Amino acid sequence: MQKLVFCLVFLLVAGSLSNLYASELKIGVIDLQAVVRKSEAGQEALKKLQEKFNVLKEKLQAQEQKLRKFKQDLEKKAPLLSEEARREKEREYQKMLREYQAAREDAQFEMKQEEEKALKPIMKDLEQVVKNLAEKEDYDLILEKRMPGLYWASEKVDITDKVVELYNQYRTSKKK
Repeated sequence: MQKLVFCLVFLLVAGSLSNLYASELKIGVIDLQAVVRKSEAGQEALKKLQEKFNVLKEKLQAQEQKLRKFKQDLEKKAPLLSEEARREKEREYQKMLREYQAAREDAQFEMKQEEEKALKPIMKDLEQVVKNLAEKEDYDLILEKRMPGLYWASEKVDITDKVVELYNQYRTSKKK
C-alpha cells in the first residue's frame, strides 16, 4: 500500500515538474539608472539637478574661500595679537566653520530632496511602462540589475534599451 501511494505521489510530482519545465519562464533585467540617464525625461531631470548642484557648489566654494582666507590671516596675525584678541578671532573662526558645515549639510539635504522630487514622477511612469511591457510580451519576472542578490544576468535578458525606447514613446504620447 505504501509503495502504491509513493508511486502515485511520485507520478504527480513528476508530471507537475514536466509541466513547469515545458513552459519556459521569461525573465528580463533592467538597469534603472541607465534608463534614467538615457531617457529624454531623465536627461532633462539630470540637467536641472546639475544646474542646481552648480549653484549650491558655487555658494559653498565662496564660503569656503572666505573661511580659508580668514584662517590664513589669523595665522599671520596671531603672534601680533593680544591673548584676548587672538581668542576672539579663533572663536569667530570656529563660528564661521560651524556655519559653513551647516550650509554644506543643508545643501546636501536640499540636493537629496530635489533628486527625489525630480525622479519620483519618472519612476512612477517607468513602473507603468515596465508593467505594460511585461504584460504585452509575457514576462514572468523583471528584475532591477543593481538589486541586492542579483550578481549576474546575461545580456540576452537585459531589456534596458527597450524600456528606454518605450518610455520615451510613453512620455511623447503623454505630452500630446
